Amino acid sequence: MTEGAEDNQNGSAGRFQVNLPRAIVAAGLLTGVAALLYFVILPRGDGARLVDTPSGDSNVSVGVHPGQLARDFEALNLEGLPVRLSDLRGRPVVINFWATWCTSCLAEMPTLEEQRKAHEAEGLAILAVNVGESVGDAREFIEALGLFEFVIAMDPALDIADAYAVRGLPHSLFVDSNGVIQAEYRGQLEDDTMEEYVQAAIAAVPGGEAPFRPRIVTTVPREHLLEVFSSETDSGQVLFVSRRFRCGDDYCGAHAIDSLGEAAGIVEIDLRSEDAPPSLAVTFDPGLIKLDEVVATLAEALRANPDPLYTRDLEVRTLDRVP
Repeated sequence: MTEGAEDNQNGSAGRFQVNLPRAIVAAGLLTGVAALLYFVILPRGDGARLVDTPSGDSNVSVGVHPGQLARDFEALNLEGLPVRLSDLRGRPVVINFWATWCTSCLAEMPTLEEQRKAHEAEGLAILAVNVGESVGDAREFIEALGLFEFVIAMDPALDIADAYAVRGLPHSLFVDSNGVIQAEYRGQLEDDTMEEYVQAAIAAVPGGEAPFRPRIVTTVPREHLLEVFSSETDSGQVLFVSRRFRCGDDYCGAHAIDSLGEAAGIVEIDLRSEDAPPSLAVTFDPGLIKLDEVVATLAEALRANPDPLYTRDLEVRTLDRVP
């Protein structure tokens, strides 16, 4: 497929919480230990996460688009050791999102290596973020191409890709030695454009608009799910799990959560944005609103607040087990 220039919207990230007056909680709603047993913090086992971004120029906001201080993240490399974007401060960096099934990524990477070698004196680093795959797949790909000098970061659950609004692959950002993004490109880079943007990162100047030409972009496959975990329909407790609760620079799920919080019978909402994927614990009064109505209200709110990363219809999956 081809893709042209896209508009960017800024949002906010973080933990969102709504607490309604406890006086409306029906008597005995929260009795019993079992009611909360399945409201657990979901384990994070992939090592990829957003972290606090070290300060830079006080006039530059943190974000994921040109002109912003690149949002910091940490992930594991092929050896299972943590790598962090901010560890590369002081060097120009190309952040390249890729996957082994992306043929345009395969075609582009040798050129990235040529750029790294050509600008070795300037300390150019290639931070290659693998999207949604295993270490084994990534290792085979990197070794086959001989890209041993790349800094590899594994993002199997798409935590970093979501934060950076990666819709398709390849997706590249050119970051200067101060951590500021000077250029962004969606799709396979032509050699001249890559050279121009690398030079912009080295010189710490804006890379400018890319020339208009067809771009090879491979869509990142994402499941569009709203998972519902509830042991009993009349328990007054339900846990929702969905990547659609994310809050980034291009989208924020808080709008949909606000809509649910306005529904009659909703007692408390707790968004756990640090979970992977994010989860939403909801307490409701079964005398005023039924579980299926809670689910339908949230699903409708999500559909009315489209996320640009998800083009498929939202699928609601109800499960009677703990996550």
